[in-house]
This record gives sequence, structure tokens and C-alpha cells, in this order.
Amino acid sequence: MIKDRIVSPPLPPTPPEDPVRLVRDWLADAVERAGLRHPNAFSLATADRRGRPSVRMVLLKDLSLPHGYAVFHTNYRSRKGAELDSRADAAAVLHWDRLGRQIRLEGPAVRCPDEESDAYFATRSWQSRLNAWASDQSHPLDDPAELAERARRKAKEFNLPDPAGAVSPAESADAALGRPHFWGGYRLWFMAVEFWTEGSDRFHDRVRYERTLAPAGEFSFTAGPWSWQRLQP
Repeated sequence: MIKDRIVSPPLPPTPPEDPVRLVRDWLADAVERAGLRHPNAFSLATADRRGRPSVRMVLLKDLSLPHGYAVFHTNYRSRKGAELDSRADAAAVLHWDRLGRQIRLEGPAVRCPDEESDAYFATRSWQSRLNAWASDQSHPLDDPAELAERARRKAKEFNLPDPAGAVSPAESADAALGRPHFWGGYRLWFMAVEFWTEGSDRFHDRVRYERTLAPAGEFSFTAGPWSWQRLQP
């Protein structure tokens, strides 16, 4: 038993109709009570064309309540980007051990509109934006010094100071560091959401929601109503 574990209440006998609001509430609770560096971190699983899975941690940066999707960002040429572009099906898990809670998410992941990715990219520090330009994420690297040198060359190209120094760039130069075309956001649309709360003697509480999604353009889906059922632990 974890000494500093915070006991969370079980799921209500009749769960709420909208699971996305409960995702929001649990995430806000984790931010406030879990004491984690990244309470919005979640594992994201994808698969290649042959069905071989891979999983990694990413950060949930936005949650759309009206529609029901989570937003994360990455290099589109990374392994997860390439896999999502060829096979959109994905699954994710938010797990807060101290709270005894977990949320599983399943559904298609599609790219965000460019203007949304631009807006988020502009909030990052100039060094983080520069590094997004310099790194060919997930591709081989013979020497870490090569990556640092690419960052220095890219900084010079954008009229920015050496990223290894502590000098902040002029505002005009900083503003010129826009989002690269190969980097941006994805919307993970929820086709299934499962809530898990820790119970005594392994009698955990589980509720799974499901709905249908029909494509409605490049970035969106038309969603059917949610249905739910309890699952045995």
C-alpha cells in the first residue's frame, strides 16, 4: 500500500451521460492533487501497416468538451506521426497511481488544422521551437553533437542567438521562428472511454463508454450518442 495514496471515490451507480466531462474533471483533479510533474502525460499506442504496435508518453495539451477529443503535438515525420498517417487507429492511457485512477481512450487520431498547430507552437519557448526545426525526430543520430550543431545553424538562419547561451533573442527575431510544416498537432477522437478506480482486494470499478464516429471532413467526425456498461475487474 502506498503511504501517501489519496483515496478517490468510486464511480457513481449511474455514471454521467457525457464521459468527456468526467475526463476533464479527473484531469483537473490530478493537476490539483496528484503532485506529479506532468499530470497530463499519457501513453499513446499506435501501429504500423503490418499491425506491429509501439507506445510512448506524450502530453495532453487540450481537451475538446463539445466534440470529445484530446490534442497532442509531435513531429509528423516521427514514428508515431508516420504510423498515424498510415493507420489512424490509436489508444491511450492516463494513469494516476497516487489517486488510484486510470482512463483508457480509443479512437482515430487525425491532424489538427494548421491554425491550431500554429497557435500552440507560438506558445513554446524559442529554444523549444528552434529544436523542433533542428530535430528529425525518431531518425538515427550518429553523434549528439551533430544535433547541437544543426540547432546552431538553424539559429543563425533565423537570426537568433546561439541556443547554448543564455541570451534572449530580439522580439522580432523570435517572432520569425514559425512552425515547421512537418510539426503539429493531432486530435485523438474518443470512440471509447473507460474509467477505472482502484478497489479493495483487486475488486476495481470499471465503466466503459462507446460511441460511433463517422468522418465529417479532414479534421472532424460526426459522433453518435454515448452508451456505457460496467465491466468486471
